[in-house]
Amino acid sequence: MVQETRNIKEIINQLNRWTKYYDAGHPIVSDKEWDELYFKLKEIEAETGIIYPDSPTQKVFFEEVSKLNKVKHNHPMLSLDKTKDPSVVSSFVKGHDWFGMFKMDGLTVSLTYEKGELVRAETRGNGIEGEDVLHNICQVKNIPLHIPTWDFGSHIYDIADRVIIDGEIICTYPDFEPFKEEYKNPRNFASGSIRLLNSKESANRNLTFVAWDLIEGIDEDFNFWRLEKLDDWGFTTVPRVGDAETIEDAIKILDEIDEEHKIYPIDGYVFKFESKKYGESLGRTDHHFNSAIALKFYDEEYETELIDIDWTMGRTGTLCPVAIFKPVDDGVSTIERASMHNLSIMRELLGFYPEQGQKIWVAKMNMIIPQITRAEYKNDILHDHVLNNSFCTYCPICGEPTKVIESDSGVYNIICGNPTCEGKLLNRIDHYLGIKGLNVKGISKATIGKLIDWGWINELGDIYKLDGHKAEWISKEGFGKASVEKILDAIKASRSGVLLQHFISALGIPLVGKTVAKTITNYYSTWDDFREAIGGDWTKFEGFGPEISRAINNFDYSTADEIVKLFTWAEEQPSESQSESSAIKDKVFCITGKLTSGQFKNRDALKADIEARGGKVVGSMSSKVNYLINNDSTSTSAKNKAAQAAGIPIITEDEYLKMR
Repeated sequence: MVQETRNIKEIINQLNRWTKYYDAGHPIVSDKEWDELYFKLKEIEAETGIIYPDSPTQKVFFEEVSKLNKVKHNHPMLSLDKTKDPSVVSSFVKGHDWFGMFKMDGLTVSLTYEKGELVRAETRGNGIEGEDVLHNICQVKNIPLHIPTWDFGSHIYDIADRVIIDGEIICTYPDFEPFKEEYKNPRNFASGSIRLLNSKESANRNLTFVAWDLIEGIDEDFNFWRLEKLDDWGFTTVPRVGDAETIEDAIKILDEIDEEHKIYPIDGYVFKFESKKYGESLGRTDHHFNSAIALKFYDEEYETELIDIDWTMGRTGTLCPVAIFKPVDDGVSTIERASMHNLSIMRELLGFYPEQGQKIWVAKMNMIIPQITRAEYKNDILHDHVLNNSFCTYCPICGEPTKVIESDSGVYNIICGNPTCEGKLLNRIDHYLGIKGLNVKGISKATIGKLIDWGWINELGDIYKLDGHKAEWISKEGFGKASVEKILDAIKASRSGVLLQHFISALGIPLVGKTVAKTITNYYSTWDDFREAIGGDWTKFEGFGPEISRAINNFDYSTADEIVKLFTWAEEQPSESQSESSAIKDKVFCITGKLTSGQFKNRDALKADIEARGGKVVGSMSSKVNYLINNDSTSTSAKNKAAQAAGIPIITEDEYLKMR
């Protein structure tokens, strides 16, 4: 069933892409071909009962409301008990079956379907009462407007006339990329976007719904399988692990999932009992249910006082306000600085007139990045304690006057008006050579600053002319022959085997980081192809908004065009292996438990091996799975139980290796 859902999405994306070119006056397929695929989509929708809002079969109606109405929930929507200590989680689940999943960092929303049709959508609010956001939910692309009113699949259930699903409205990191310099974080962005009054504006924000609980709809006690049923119905469900032996093992697997994909904004992991009935038997407090516990990534807020505001320069010349406050000790480190990103965010957090001694609250997001979460302020009141440095009139790097600019979306930034400001060049060179660029080892930002001060670097291309200053450089204080030659060798080596995506990311094009650069090189494999595309409409690519399109088209590529003449490019690796084992080709595998053969670093490595040989890997058990790979055939995990019930062979890693 999950595969049918993917087929629906692929057909919708194809038809919408064809329609976009047709509307632009450049049809790329015949009307007959478009119609054939359209009618195929209608047939699949009728067979499955799954219909998405962006399907061409649905006429889009945008709605604007005058206010968000309050609605009383049809079930309590409480919070979770929280801890930062994995041993507390281990004690909590001890002696019972459990599973772990991502704790999404967005806005909790509940959906209600009656006889298969979406009829209600409301925010969590205070847990008893929330806000009606149905007009916006109907525009979220991955939420089915209709779901099956009958059951099909590997498990037999009676589907009730009413289905209630809880989950999180989020903005994935790739979708947040175009907005990250204008909004504080994906959580606030998603929360505000789903609560807009105009559904057309909300639809343009590319929000995602991730389901994490089936509250009502089927009579099944096994929570993990309840989520799998949501997969069957076309929902995006929370990434999870249901077969780890210990909490530590589960955390490691969840960490690997997060590290590999880096898609979802999360602020911890949730551990929940497998048995719905057992979890409900534990009851609840006024604050939280006792059926699950959250393992948080970061500490709670800390109260402190603002001392001053510092201004630092980003790679594009934008001056970033940084709050300096009385030190906060979170038990791990001392925090005394936090970036506020731009003038608009600073004013939103601290008001128009930040003052010394102003009370603020800070938190370490994801246990790493300090942020101001809120503050007390006297907005629009000029008084004696206002910080003199709260508005950056002159560039702290070159001393030239600054200016305020407003983006198309109304965000204010302060920039240095001096086109030759060394601060701009320093950050641009550091980005180019850094991990988000070509990753040239051994040259620090301090060294780059000295090279600029000595007049040896005045533009990006001068990096590759530094060998002409070798003799003088060696004589400089703090350097020697070995250190200079090491830097020059690293720069020379960076010219060979360059990946196009790394070079595009390194250039410092506003809004174009690693993710966007990778997407670009999926369509343009050479620098010449990319340059020929400049000036076109980049919004045709998924996740590329108008601001990214303008940034790509307006960037000055003259220096880059000269630099690429020095490069030899790396060849892209083929996406699939040329040799496919007949025993594995077209077979569907599911993987569970620990890997013990030593042949594969982790599950992703095993998955890559299977796919390279023509097989497929799925995350959950169904009747379409041919083999479950598990080194412990006696395990009582959910996937083992499902395989045994369906008669699906359970094989070890060694048995898989013999199949290759």
